[in-house]
Amino acid sequence: MMEIQVSWGIDDDVDTLVDSVVSALSSVATASMAVAYFNCRHDAAHIRTVLSERLPCPFMLASSSNGVLASTPQGATARADLAIMLFHDKTGNYGCASLPVSEGTARLDAQLALQHALTESGAQYEAPSLIYCIFPSGKEETLLKGLADEVGDKIPVFGGTMADNEVAGAWYTGAHQGGSDHHITVATMFPGTPIGVSYSSGYRPGPHVCTVTKATGRIIETLDNEPAALVYNRLTGGQIETAMSGGSILAMTTLHPFGRKISHSGGIAEYLLSHPDTVTSEQGLSVFSDIEQGAELVVMEGSEDSLIARAEKVIENAISLLPQDATPAGVLLVYCAGCMFTIESQLTRMLDTLSTRFTHIPILGVYTFGEQGHFLDGYNRHGNLMISAVAFSQ
Repeated sequence: MMEIQVSWGIDDDVDTLVDSVVSALSSVATASMAVAYFNCRHDAAHIRTVLSERLPCPFMLASSSNGVLASTPQGATARADLAIMLFHDKTGNYGCASLPVSEGTARLDAQLALQHALTESGAQYEAPSLIYCIFPSGKEETLLKGLADEVGDKIPVFGGTMADNEVAGAWYTGAHQGGSDHHITVATMFPGTPIGVSYSSGYRPGPHVCTVTKATGRIIETLDNEPAALVYNRLTGGQIETAMSGGSILAMTTLHPFGRKISHSGGIAEYLLSHPDTVTSEQGLSVFSDIEQGAELVVMEGSEDSLIARAEKVIENAISLLPQDATPAGVLLVYCAGCMFTIESQLTRMLDTLSTRFTHIPILGVYTFGEQGHFLDGYNRHGNLMISAVAFSQ
């Protein structure tokens, strides 16, 4: 039987903070694994060191933009300084590993981290039910390929890109072995009970479609053979008019990202989102995910209401994919930090919905600068402005 607990706290002092959060968890000595997220206003290395002393089980740690979402039967918050999800699963196997990612060896680094996590789980010759990760920014697609090199394409990979509070590079991820701002952290999960997963966005496709006619990595230079920023500005009714000479457009584009249609044999169309963040000096567009020349991009449409509602829907969908007689034990939620900033004044409304709808299900949520998940076509992808949920059963 799986038992999951979530504990959270708010405090300026790291030692007091960790002590209060860990002390609220029961049976820590027999835990199988822990997932911990923290607000990076705190010293990350200090948190990791103290957690290593207090948690006898494998754990993964990551910064979350401007706080952590946590919902428990005892209370809920959207802005915890530290929150921990603790797994008790006598019939499962779990392993965590964190390794640095280098510029030219990212694919191999991901493969090695996964090998270490599999070895620690004690089930290295079996296929995990789930790979849960925290990635450094900029190499997510390459890291996913590295994981696939080791275990193939079909095992679900979920998680997010580590984030900070001001997009200043103060992010961090690690595990009990170590960590940094350029590590990849991988958890391999072989739970003894079924899981349900969901990866989606809170956006609908709009009427405008354009083709990438020139792109390099994460820079879209032209759309339909015109400067990309000009096309985007026209199709969105002047959304970035004030930034056409160059500069950040992150906040201006959150409700109008690009979407790539991912078709499925069942006829259900899903969309992988890319978030434009900068207009280049040549009026190109920089985005937070790799874009290939020839890709068809849909200008998506979102609203604050759709983003608020999406967390509940994604969690419901993950739970619905559990066996009919299964009882949810807990949910890991990944929620894009860009979406969080957009609904910042209404975060309490979203949290109230979750804590009311899922009163007896502990939920741990991280705000990320990129999201990874598994689509219905069976492949794992990196996107922006996405939301994911993993539901574990008792």
